This record gives sequence, structure tokens and C-alpha cells, in this order.
Amino acid sequence: MVVEIKNQKVDLKEISRLYPAAIIEYADGTVTQISLEWLDESANEDVTLLYYALCLHYKEEETSPLLFSYQNREDLEKEISSLASQLKGSS
Repeated sequence: MVVEIKNQKVDLKEISRLYPAAIIEYADGTVTQISLEWLDESANEDVTLLYYALCLHYKEEETSPLLFSYQNREDLEKEISSLASQLKGSS
């Protein structure tokens, strides 16, 4: 099945993992992705939220993951809702 995310077509047959994340920077400058749950429950003043993201990993590990960025959580949640509607519409 092919879905559209931020005007880009993605074939889900090629995707092994798809998940939302928060991209953060620690006080020491390390940038990494974390779960939204970790952000909500464990983030402190040593963590700066850079942006939200929808992350897609390909089954072919040689292919670089796709990362779609969102400036706020509301935009990320709208994209997730759009993706769910596309999936529901295909069944």
C-alpha cells in the first residue's frame, strides 16, 4: 500500500518500522530521537526539544531511514491522523 506523507509517496511494503518521535538535544550537545512518552514523563531542563518527527525505517537496512519533521506536536498528530485515514480508506 502506498501512502502520502508531506506530499511524498511511501510504499509501506518497503517499511519495517514507522513511529513518532521527539528530536532533542542534551545539554552536552548530543542530538537524538526519543519516544513521545519519554519526552512527556522524563524530560527536564537538560533537554531541549528541537522538533517532532515521523520516522520510517526500510526493510532494506542499507536504505537510509526517512524522517519527516514537524515544528509542533499538533502538526505531527494531524499527520498521524491523516495516515490513519489513508490506511482505513484502503481496507
